[in-house]
Amino acid sequence: MKQISGRARETLAKVMVALNDRESDTNPSDLKRIGDLALELGVELKDEALEEAPAAVAMWLFDGTVDSLPGNYDKGELSPNSPVKELRSFPQDLVLVGRSSILIKGLSNRLGIPWSLAKEWAPISRKVLARSKLNDIDKKVRFRSVLFLFKNWGKGKLSRAIKRLPPSMRGRFASIFLRLLSSAKRE
Repeated sequence: MKQISGRARETLAKVMVALNDRESDTNPSDLKRIGDLALELGVELKDEALEEAPAAVAMWLFDGTVDSLPGNYDKGELSPNSPVKELRSFPQDLVLVGRSSILIKGLSNRLGIPWSLAKEWAPISRKVLARSKLNDIDKKVRFRSVLFLFKNWGKGKLSRAIKRLPPSMRGRFASIFLRLLSSAKRE
């Protein structure tokens, strides 16, 4: 598991939405937008890299359903014409995301299943961006947001703790919980 910092998370969300919403793999305005966002993520390219290289890197990394990459780059990471060869550095926050994406993409290719991280993450990314816009409007932390965060965190911790209990203890816990719920509903 990896937690991505706020600014990188927002930019990554924008990349996912841009990849998912692009009209085509050759549309210049889409390529420019995706490339600019890839550079905003912190991807650094060699000086001699083609103009399409940032978009090609983003498409190669986050969208395994692409038939051909812009700039006539090859999809194979070991190819001499791979967009990976254009990278000077990659943001440390996103290394785990990149590695995971490459592993899943390799498995899906081997199994013949088209897979796109951008397509899978686009709905979540839209929620992240909408929440970010609301926070930008408010510019203050709302108690409701903090409460919601702790509520979800607590649910996750509690469910993990319950799953670690022996089966007999889980049954007792469930019966107590159900009694509490039914008494709360009566009040």
